[in-house]
Amino acid sequence: MKKILTLLALMPGFLFAQPSDNFPDHNSEASYVPGQILVSLQEGKTAHQIARGLSRVNGALTDFEVLKHVTPYMNIWLVGFDEQAVPMDAMLRAVKNHYLVEVAQVNHLVTHRAVPNDPLYSSQWQYNNDGSNGGVVGADIDAEAAWEITTGGLTPMGDEIVAAILDDGHNMSHPDFEDNLWVNTGEIPGNGIDDDGNGYVDDFLGWSIVTNNDNVSGGGHGTPVLGIVGAKGNNGIGVTGVNWDVKLMIIKNNFNTNEAAVIAAYSYALNMREIYNETNGAEGAFVVATNASWGVDFGQPENAPLWCGFYDIMGEHGILSCGATINGNQNVDVVGDLPTACPSDFMISVTNLNNTDTKVTNAGYGAETIDLGAHGAGTYTTTAGTSPYGTFGGTSGATPHVTGAIALLYSAPCPSFIALAKADPEAAALLARQYILEGVDPNESLQGITTTGGRLNLKNSLDLLMADCATTGCFTPFGLTADFLEATESEVSYTLQWDSFLGSESFNLQYRPAGESQWTDVNNLNDNSFTLSSLLFCTEYQFRVQAVCEEDNSEFSSIFIWTTDGCCDAPESFSLNSATEITLNFEWTPVLAAVTYDFRYRPLGSEEWSIFEGLINPWAIIGGLEPCTAHEMQVRTVCADGVITDYTASTIFATEGCGACTEADYCDAFAASAAEEWIEEVQLNTLHNVSGSNGGYGDFTFMSTTLTAGGTYELSVTPGYSDDEWPEYFMAWIDFNQNGIFEGSEVVLNSNGAVTTTFTSEFTVPEDALIGGTRMRITMRYEQMAGPCQQGFSWGEVEDYCILIADPVTSVAQLDDSDVVVFPNPAQDHFRVTLPEKYLNNTYTLHLINTAGQLVGSQPVNTHEILWNTGNLSSGQYQLLMMGDDNIMFRKPVILSK
Repeated sequence: MKKILTLLALMPGFLFAQPSDNFPDHNSEASYVPGQILVSLQEGKTAHQIARGLSRVNGALTDFEVLKHVTPYMNIWLVGFDEQAVPMDAMLRAVKNHYLVEVAQVNHLVTHRAVPNDPLYSSQWQYNNDGSNGGVVGADIDAEAAWEITTGGLTPMGDEIVAAILDDGHNMSHPDFEDNLWVNTGEIPGNGIDDDGNGYVDDFLGWSIVTNNDNVSGGGHGTPVLGIVGAKGNNGIGVTGVNWDVKLMIIKNNFNTNEAAVIAAYSYALNMREIYNETNGAEGAFVVATNASWGVDFGQPENAPLWCGFYDIMGEHGILSCGATINGNQNVDVVGDLPTACPSDFMISVTNLNNTDTKVTNAGYGAETIDLGAHGAGTYTTTAGTSPYGTFGGTSGATPHVTGAIALLYSAPCPSFIALAKADPEAAALLARQYILEGVDPNESLQGITTTGGRLNLKNSLDLLMADCATTGCFTPFGLTADFLEATESEVSYTLQWDSFLGSESFNLQYRPAGESQWTDVNNLNDNSFTLSSLLFCTEYQFRVQAVCEEDNSEFSSIFIWTTDGCCDAPESFSLNSATEITLNFEWTPVLAAVTYDFRYRPLGSEEWSIFEGLINPWAIIGGLEPCTAHEMQVRTVCADGVITDYTASTIFATEGCGACTEADYCDAFAASAAEEWIEEVQLNTLHNVSGSNGGYGDFTFMSTTLTAGGTYELSVTPGYSDDEWPEYFMAWIDFNQNGIFEGSEVVLNSNGAVTTTFTSEFTVPEDALIGGTRMRITMRYEQMAGPCQQGFSWGEVEDYCILIADPVTSVAQLDDSDVVVFPNPAQDHFRVTLPEKYLNNTYTLHLINTAGQLVGSQPVNTHEILWNTGNLSSGQYQLLMMGDDNIMFRKPVILSK
């Protein structure tokens, strides 16, 4: 039998096998994509971080490039290189020796398992073989007897059972599937949004690795496979699958693909099951099995560790995988095969039998690697052709019988098995494997050449499960939660909930503050919920539940622990409600224990905070800001008895008014890697940004500075390094004419050679530069110049900023006089205006204007400080203007917040 190995030991390679004729030399490496390597890196590391160290191998340039991040599971990346310059064995050896690499292997090519020319059969004899058409009576999987126990459907706990089929898609118009095709109910199809947050956009019908969307149509090979697993049963149409009522998740692959694509396909199924486990079934999908009717003839697991290792990762989350072995009379123990030689107990490998219960000659075997046989040759199923039904065969047809059988086990009327699947998905998967393998019928043609020596028997496997099942008795509740309900000035209430099996008549509940030994009992509850009131604020509590049945009580559930609301915590997050060129309107999450809040903000890069204390409501509107400028904001909670939290981490919001900087269609530019060098610091006028590495591109268009047309300024750019200093080239452009193109005449910085430290350049803004917001782009590239639109260059970084060009006569600074102070702002019933001396020697008047342009108040200027009563005005945005000699001397925004 196969053994579960450690992660690194069981990561074999993967690819679709070649047809049974014209086999390659089984002692050679299976076919792979030239110039591509799959690597598993240390946690948190990226393939960009190994690029420089692999740019040369044995003195030759490798043209190393990062192709894609295949999956976050095992942190697998696909990288490329020039195999004409460096042989694969030398490059693979160099990659394996890199200190950040855990595992490296070639990217094997994958082909689908060919279907041999077997005679046609007019019925699905594999379910109940009566000996007709040259068959042998009883040479079947004993399906009719098994269907007396279950024909599929939901688990005893109401879960939709899902089998994931990795193949070439499906004939979506086939009449014999009805609602057996899985759809992602958490996704709204076609809206371009990842509605369920699983990392896949619009994955309503499943996922296509070919097109990176849910276009899973096709299915010349996949439709027959899907039909064997789960064509709709007992619907009066066509045929039935092993499982009459199961959800079939379609994950589309090309026939001729590669290992990276296959791992990406498996990742989708794993992602959905992982989400299902984490949310107790509220999201994701209850994937229990995957089917791979394809593989790599003569593939060696030791050369493909990532693929094989992925089966253990899926198994830990409760997924068994079934693989079709080679369609050739080959001893897989000797010649190898992928995935069926993978040494994982979560991979079940299947060979092919005919209607006489004899292993087909052209079907693989192996006493250590191939687990069991199933009927494949001449099986009758759905097709994607002009005729909706026909024969299918090969190991491609044998394997989905096992996949359907696994899914059928989870529908058995055995609540204790599903309780195990909820509590310990890995253990349940291994138990399902045990029932499949121990339930086989002994088969003479498989004796000594498979691990079980037998052929799939659906009834035997279900009998084994039911023999282990606690079908009667009282089952422990599960899925405990505690949800906030309401709070008064002195106490808080929570709703406690749990799930249970149908046999429960009522429930006993116990709760207590954490740390106490005595439970408080609440007995004979008729519902699966209970409102717990009069709890203390900010206190850790525990509860557990026991089911009361007719003849017995269950064990108490595991203890659920939670902390009640009312702790003096800082707010969790900010959200922006609206923004203008000079105002920001935002709020933060309220804190139950808060008496007031202290709020502070400052322009990004400034050292001075503007502070507002004693705010009663969890929101603020700040005005008088500069257009197209980022501000960092923090808030803290003030609670009773003088308890004050620390300020939150900064949240950054930016005002509007960036003009062409954010509205023009600028070209993209980025470096492939900023792991070893990057733009560390940028300084221009009031703009000062220390950014560090941003992965090759930093979008800082929320940061800006104002430059005057005709003014002269210095721009400084500083490189940053992870270790050694490298020679870098710098260039920068400002789109002065705001046409969305960085032109040669708009270069404001050019190192004209390699530098390793800060480079500074002086430039003058053209007098005819357009007034308003525009974009500045800075590039840094290792050893050679990068243009403004160059994408994916090897090492360096690109950063974008906004620049505000002001008229030298009527600049924003002149209209918004920094010597004039309005406080508080936002104001409630009044605000004060503090004026400098220069405005007191003239006949000036202050006016307050609302957003409709209406005058709502005026005051003459005759003192340094003027108190303005706003008790009669409503909340909103106003403009405070000083008029003199028919000119506006200054303007200030004023926000009233009541």
